[in-house]
Parts: sequence; C-alpha cells; structure tokens
Amino acid sequence: MREAERDGPDISVLLVTYNRSDMLERTVHFLRERADLDGLIVEYVITDDASEPAHLDRVLSLAADTHVTSPVNRGLGHNCNKGIAACAGKLIFQLQDDWEFLGPADVLKTAMRILDADPEIGVVQLIDAVPDLPHELRTLADGTAYRVFANDGLSQRRPSGARPYSDQPHVKHRQFIHDIGPYQEGVPMADMELDYQRAVACQTRWRVASLPGVSAFAHLGADQSFNTSTLRNQRLARLERTPIVGPLFRVVRPALRRFKAMLD
Repeated sequence: MREAERDGPDISVLLVTYNRSDMLERTVHFLRERADLDGLIVEYVITDDASEPAHLDRVLSLAADTHVTSPVNRGLGHNCNKGIAACAGKLIFQLQDDWEFLGPADVLKTAMRILDADPEIGVVQLIDAVPDLPHELRTLADGTAYRVFANDGLSQRRPSGARPYSDQPHVKHRQFIHDIGPYQEGVPMADMELDYQRAVACQTRWRVASLPGVSAFAHLGADQSFNTSTLRNQRLARLERTPIVGPLFRVVRPALRRFKAMLD
C-alpha cells in the first residue's frame, strides 16, 4: 500500500466479504503477490456484512486502508454500496472474496488505460465470459484490443449472462457508479444483480468493455458462491444461445413457468 496523495488514490481495491475469511485471505494474497500495481497509488478497502466473530476477527487482521463493518447482516447490495462509499479512488476495482487472481500481471493497468483513453467506457470486466453478445472491437494506441458491448435498451429483466455487466471482478469509473446508481438493497442477490444489469443496459452514457481471451480470475468455489442463482441463470443463458436447441428452449421455457405457477 502507498499513502494516498492529496488528489486521492489512482485506484481503490474493494473486496466484498461475508463469512468467508479463509477465501478472502487467499484472494488478497494472490492479488498482492501477482498483480502489477507498481507506480500506482492504491488503497485497499474491505467491506464485511456482519460476519460471525471468528470470521470478522480474521477479516480485521488483514492489511487494508479501510475496514467497513456492519452490526447486522443487510445483504450483498448494502455491503457493496457501503464499501463503494468508503472508496476514495477515481477508479474502483471491485471483487468478491472468492476469486483467485491468475494474471496477466498488468491486466488492472490495462483496464485503467482503457478507462482513461475511451470516454464511452464506464466499466471493464476482467472475466471473458460474454463473447457472444453484440459488440465491436476497438484498440488502444499501443494495439491493445478490447471489446465494447452494445446496451440493449430493453426494460425487461433478462437472464444473467444475456447482458455484459456482471458483479464478477471489474474496474469502473466513479462517475459510472454515480450515473447508474446504487445496487438494490433488501432483495435477493440474483435480483440485485439483474436489476443493476438492466440499469446499465437502459442508459446511453456508458458502455461495458472486456479484454478478448483474457479471464484474469478463477472462481475459488461455486458451491460457496454468494449468488448460486446467478450461476444457474448463466447456464440457462448459454443454453438459450445454443443453435437449434436454444430457439426451442426460449419458446418452451415460458410455458413451463406458466404451468408451474398454475400448480403453485
């Protein structure tokens, strides 16, 4: 860590955690060991959603500029919002506590250069998980390629994976955060993410980008994910894009939902 200068840090690293201090410790270790952040003013912020005492003690023992805690558990949306509020950086690198950084070492610097060079880009996703969505390819002056995704502008909720924004590791502008608004609070985690995806998709100021072929993080365990329903939605979205089967599935699935609702 380096002391923040008068204008604040270049980037805030925001780690979001709850009752998984063992995973958080690994995530922090891999990030500090492998990521190239030399020459940057970096602050580390850890936001915890009222973890059990043993976990909270371990969280507070980890080196960070700021630890944000909560007296009661209020859900992922509130945890993210209070963590963002505590960040002083003009850019925020946000990730949950279950991601192992694999590299390349300079991927965060690359994301920062894209955000600095392209005024349309509000967020750079660091997981290459959405290659089939409408996009265009752009390049930085040094030849670095990045995808820029279209906002679909559709007001209805769509499955996770049908839109480019994700709560998986990403770097974003503070102004993007201000313009999109806070995460929904007091709702299930899947609803929170799908609502945020819709908010991103239905505005015209900002676009989402990613780095082709670069997945800089590995998930430490889907069985311990905050948001297992989101993982299910991603599988369903992949099925919808499958040739032949996908169009049939899109027709049959609503009918099955209506039938289930009648039984309930």
